[in-house]
Amino acid sequence: MQQTCKVCGAPDKFNFHVPDEIWAAIVPAPYRERVVCLYCFDEFAAERGVNYASAVTELWFAGSKAVLGLLTTKAVDL
Repeated sequence: MQQTCKVCGAPDKFNFHVPDEIWAAIVPAPYRERVVCLYCFDEFAAERGVNYASAVTELWFAGSKAVLGLLTTKAVDL
């Protein structure tokens, strides 16, 4: 069963991990204990001016037929 983002309601296709302090600095309190998709996380980061690219320690694509662990070869904050 695929999770859905509790901010936008879209299926959460990318699972990712950042340190707790980055999560707390970016995600608004009502969503901190909930599923937030990478798109909404990125939007929150942009609104708050928080750089996070180098803090992503895990990134997975969760599809209908496969789950893929992705390796970051470059991380750039904009």
